[in-house]
Amino acid sequence: MDITEYLGSWDRPLDFDSYWDKKLEFINSVPLDYELTEVEFSNFDNVKYYDLYFTSFDGARIYAKFIKPVSNGEVPALFYFHGYPGCNRNWFEKTAYASLGYAVFAMDFRGQGGKSQDIGGILGTTVAGHIVAGIDDELDNMIYVKNILDMCLLIRIAKDIEGIDANNINCTGGSQGGGFATMCAGLNDIKKCIILYPFLSDMKKIYDLDLVAYESIRYYTRWFSSTGENDEKLFNRLAYIDAKNFAPRVKSKVLFGASNIDVICPIETQFAVYNNLNCEKELVLYKKYGHENIPDFNTKTARFLLDD
Repeated sequence: MDITEYLGSWDRPLDFDSYWDKKLEFINSVPLDYELTEVEFSNFDNVKYYDLYFTSFDGARIYAKFIKPVSNGEVPALFYFHGYPGCNRNWFEKTAYASLGYAVFAMDFRGQGGKSQDIGGILGTTVAGHIVAGIDDELDNMIYVKNILDMCLLIRIAKDIEGIDANNINCTGGSQGGGFATMCAGLNDIKKCIILYPFLSDMKKIYDLDLVAYESIRYYTRWFSSTGENDEKLFNRLAYIDAKNFAPRVKSKVLFGASNIDVICPIETQFAVYNNLNCEKELVLYKKYGHENIPDFNTKTARFLLDD
């Protein structure tokens, strides 16, 4: 297989774009309901720190860290998406982006260890992970569909906040965050997008490789599709939250970091995202790196964000 031409192992749904266009129309109709509270230690002259809570489309309360450089004018925004599972972690690492002049929004995904609510209410099994949570219910009730809509609603909120340049919205993330950076840029007007070894890509290939990081798919198929009888239904459904299928919608400038010996997000699943991008893009392939911190990519990220 030539991974430089590989586009994925399961077709993009024919109604993928129409489905997500309708969801965007819906999320754009949701009234904005949010609150900003300056945190206790935010007593600096050059940067301010806030807890941001907002009410999502279904009543769930979603949390994000918000860091804003002090400025007399508007500043660009950067959406930071965390890995799976977990939360957006500490304030310190995100302050680095604020030092580059970006206001940072870092949302906790529902039910993954942060402060955002997962209010539940789905039919069917959740097995062992969020990938299949809601898979037996309506597509709209999959938890990752809800996370994507939370993200799009938060972007609307960011544009509503005083001092944010609504025409300069950017996004970044690695692993799950890389998948969501792709989704974010595919569904919103994004200027710059930084993607590092994206998770949630090429689900059928992941199933064939039987990786521990995607154990929920393994358990689901062992219990509910043991002879493959429900595979088509499963992978057709997962295709709506597959990062590679959002890639053709991306119009932003993209910096893409790929890790060649990654056993969490195998290189072919990363290329399934990159090869589906039809925008201005730069690939940095790290031949002897796995699913880990890549110092050189951090440096390239800073340069990318500072470059006009």
